[in-house]
Amino acid sequence: MTSAPNLLQRLNGNNIAWVLLFFLLPAFYSCEALKPIQSGTDTTKADPKKDPKTEVKKDPTLEEIQGRKRYDPETKRWVYVEYAPTEKMDTIIWKEIPAGSVNVITGEDTGENADIFDPGDPKEEGQFGTQFFSSYNVAVALPFLTDKFDAKVGTIHEHSYWAIQFYSGLKMALDDLTAEDIRLNVSVIDTKESNETAVQSLVRINPDLKKAHLIIGPYRRDNVRVMAEFAKTSDITLVSPASAASGLSASNPNYIQVNPTLESHCASITRHALQHYSPGKIVLVSRNETAESSRLAYFQAEFAGRKNTRDTSRLRELIINDNTADLARTNLLSYVSQDDTTVFIVPSWSDETYIYSLLRKIDLVRNPYNHIVVYGMPQWMQYERVDYEYYEKLNVHVSSSSYINMLDPQTQLFRQRYYDRYGTVPTEDAFIGYDLMLYFGRMIHKHGTKFQYFIDTESSNALHTRFQFLPIEANAAQRTRMTVIDRFENKYVNILEFKDYQFQLSE
Repeated sequence: MTSAPNLLQRLNGNNIAWVLLFFLLPAFYSCEALKPIQSGTDTTKADPKKDPKTEVKKDPTLEEIQGRKRYDPETKRWVYVEYAPTEKMDTIIWKEIPAGSVNVITGEDTGENADIFDPGDPKEEGQFGTQFFSSYNVAVALPFLTDKFDAKVGTIHEHSYWAIQFYSGLKMALDDLTAEDIRLNVSVIDTKESNETAVQSLVRINPDLKKAHLIIGPYRRDNVRVMAEFAKTSDITLVSPASAASGLSASNPNYIQVNPTLESHCASITRHALQHYSPGKIVLVSRNETAESSRLAYFQAEFAGRKNTRDTSRLRELIINDNTADLARTNLLSYVSQDDTTVFIVPSWSDETYIYSLLRKIDLVRNPYNHIVVYGMPQWMQYERVDYEYYEKLNVHVSSSSYINMLDPQTQLFRQRYYDRYGTVPTEDAFIGYDLMLYFGRMIHKHGTKFQYFIDTESSNALHTRFQFLPIEANAAQRTRMTVIDRFENKYVNILEFKDYQFQLSE
């Protein structure tokens, strides 16, 4: 196999599997973070703040992930060979060659690429200009960082793992879509660690992006902004799988955002709190910093939208003007009911020490006759210094764009299939890649190239979350007499509760 700098080859659904297996996964198996499941009983107490979906451990409620059967010629019996890769691994020696000497694989049927289907002309057209083809071109633009792969020692760059896992799950979804007779021509593009300028060059010259009916990627926010503008001007639908930022593209109905924005997280927390507690029990907490206190407006707006129009009441706010390490000058007694429930909502995450001090302070005003609930942000699940005893005692809830139920039979089946195929367990990113490709593959097959205009009628439960997309209208300054769509966004946010020393889906 040969490679040439900056020359991106077109790959069909089967060929991309070989790229992953031959180039990335051989070293993938050797990495410490992805060793096979260890035998024996785990007697250590698990750290609940660690991600249970990526941690390799035994669980008596889960079936053991098994390797495939192998025939033992000595015993003349079929036996399970655990943890063995399911495909033969080859070795690659890379060399630099002139770019002009590389034969670029095209969509033409040469006999070597029989699985590439020519979409041809549209079979029919429908509402909103949607077009139906016999097959669809999909471009997947992810930061594999193949230029940073050390073939001599088999070392994969640490920032490559997200793309590898995401794509591995996506490839499994492609097989499922093929079984449903959904034909997709997939091109894989390594965006590397490209800046905005490099991505601008990429969208100008890459033929697979120009021919795509659907683009999935990229990862970095700045690159998403560039790709979204390309999708807008080229009239191609773009799915952003990772960025949760708002304002990346304006008046762009071709832009689909999978990760809910901060505003959506705040709105979901507000709805969940109001479903369980009266408004008078809720307190919004923020430090006296503009970036943080401005977030309180999201909660107040969601609360205002749920009230009678004549009701001008607001949720209580606590603005902390205290720079001491232990918040010694902050008095919470006037905000805490001594014999009822008090709910603190804390939209802060950048300073773990501050969160730790705040939880300690709240715990000091807790007594046997009252009940405290604290809502926080997704980043709290990754904290390392906060004692999770506070999470348990203060009934901490957090919002999350993802939750994988390891007891769900469908989850267990996916983990088994993934292990059988790749010889390692899937991370959360593999689940996300699988869910996204399966959902959007079905959408484009059912509704054509402008499937996003039908997406609000196609809510769906996935393995890692629920897809509940809605059109987001442009703000007042951008509006005309006609409705202008800024983007389509998945508005569904999971609310997790720390209970029995682990985060689990809240009721």
